[in-house]
Amino acid sequence: MTPYRQLLRNPVLRGLAVADACARLPQGMVSITLLMVTAVHASMTTAGLAVSCYALGQGITGPLRGRLADRYGLGRVCATCGCAYGLALLGLLSAALAGAPAALLIATAGLAGLVVPPLSPGMRSLWSRHAAAGVRQAAFAFDAVMFDLAAIVGPALASGLAVGLAPAAALGLMLALTGVGIAIIAARRGDRAPAREHAPARPQAPARPSWPGPLRSRSLRGLLVIGALVNIALSATEVGLTAYVRHHHVLWAAGPLLAEVSAGSIVGSLLLGARSSPRGSAPASGGTSASGTGRRLARLLACYAVGLAALAAAGLAAPLLAVAAPLAGLCLGSVLALLFSLAGSAAPAGRDTEAQGWLNSVMNGGAAVGAALAGITAGQPVLALAIAAGAGTVAATYALSGRGAGSGPGGGPAPRPAAGVPSP
Repeated sequence: MTPYRQLLRNPVLRGLAVADACARLPQGMVSITLLMVTAVHASMTTAGLAVSCYALGQGITGPLRGRLADRYGLGRVCATCGCAYGLALLGLLSAALAGAPAALLIATAGLAGLVVPPLSPGMRSLWSRHAAAGVRQAAFAFDAVMFDLAAIVGPALASGLAVGLAPAAALGLMLALTGVGIAIIAARRGDRAPAREHAPARPQAPARPSWPGPLRSRSLRGLLVIGALVNIALSATEVGLTAYVRHHHVLWAAGPLLAEVSAGSIVGSLLLGARSSPRGSAPASGGTSASGTGRRLARLLACYAVGLAALAAAGLAAPLLAVAAPLAGLCLGSVLALLFSLAGSAAPAGRDTEAQGWLNSVMNGGAAVGAALAGITAGQPVLALAIAAGAGTVAATYALSGRGAGSGPGGGPAPRPAAGVPSP
């Protein structure tokens, strides 16, 4: 039986798959929806600042919302944040329709970002807890596929509803899907992160401040660096491709080229998830498994960097971009799936969701840096694509150094293996 069939035959995992899909699609819709809603009676400059403040707020509170979910339960925190999130977005819609001042629109969008339900990091934490070793790789691959599908379908759906009906229609669908995802998660019981079993006994030591949380893990800190570099590369690719087609006066090609990158990522994710994880292959100590998954991540990152380099080289002959774009994304979904899986494994006991929140926030920061670098070099779009390839190469080199995976919260062997990821 294939891992995907095992995943769908399990009623618990099937419910999580539905929640994952409902959580991901609004993430693909949100930027266009906020732009359309804010720009009803305001300028696009104001709308762009509103989206920027939304993303900033989301990044600032991401780790805090993850920590609250680990402490009080994911369902409870998602429900509380969901209510505040819905009120903030409805307030933004009302203010936009009333022609409110730009400062109020921007501040309201920022408030919505501060209280986004922690569905994305929460879903990855739930996959880690509930997916058995044989299907966990397929579960994270499915999550990566949903991410790419949302990137393709979400903007088109949001813009179609906003233009064909009204911006409120796009906002309504986004909130409805978010509500369904929260309801599925809240219906579960016992969703707090469990403490690790069979943890090796350690000598008593003076209590340390708890504020660093998962950041005490050297392995997680390395994964955060890799996550930031991956998103620098991804964001620079998106901006660089758009600048390239604009420079050649074929702006209509931006959507298809970016969709090709996402399609390549989906294919790669599906191929990764179809490989069953060998049960019981990870040793209890986690040392061999951790080093093996670290090498696997480094190889995937190297392949991703090669794909980005090929994309930059294809920029010298425009027709080759259509061939190079899917190849550039082929390893992206696999990199993200393994990265998120390792982040959950590197987190200290009971801090899974917070660790995923840190990874989300750092990756959002990386996306901002990548977009800025590519924007500065937009006049030479091949250089912007080369920046993406360079970031991917640095990420692969960093992972090859062994600092991106393979050590646990205290810097030694990981106390639990990254189950579901086969050793090479």
